[in-house]
Amino acid sequence: MRTLETARLQLRPRTLADLDAIVAMDSDPEVRRYIGGPLEPVAHRAEVRKNIVDGRPAPYFAWAIEWKDQPGFLGQCALNPSPRPGVVEISWRLAKPNWSQGIASEAAVAVLDHARRDLRLQPIVALVHPQNGASTRVARKIGLQLAGETLFKGALHHVYLSL
Repeated sequence: MRTLETARLQLRPRTLADLDAIVAMDSDPEVRRYIGGPLEPVAHRAEVRKNIVDGRPAPYFAWAIEWKDQPGFLGQCALNPSPRPGVVEISWRLAKPNWSQGIASEAAVAVLDHARRDLRLQPIVALVHPQNGASTRVARKIGLQLAGETLFKGALHHVYLSL
């Protein structure tokens, strides 16, 4: 897994130093409003710690997002197994203070480009709750096209597809 860079951001492998920030982000009801609600902190901490220490199987990488010139966890962007066979899911999530700054779009473009060019992954989807306007804008901004609907985490989600 390699570090990715954009004009403003560095996307690097997550480390144990990110653990508290990831658990705090995923315990926030607003951050997880459209993806199943906040996660239970103790169990989530153990799962994230295991993923950081043991790694995730290729190509299912997760990057910590930080400013290039100012280290510190802003959020994460990841490639995940999709509920649809043969498909990889791209996801992004930011701690609330980092919303509405273009960070998710910038990070997702870097991960999507890396997935296509270097990892040669296709197709790639993003699953976005219909009421999540911010993630809908990110999906469209990074060039994904609405391709249908699916149930995900107990709710209907739009499927955005990278062609």
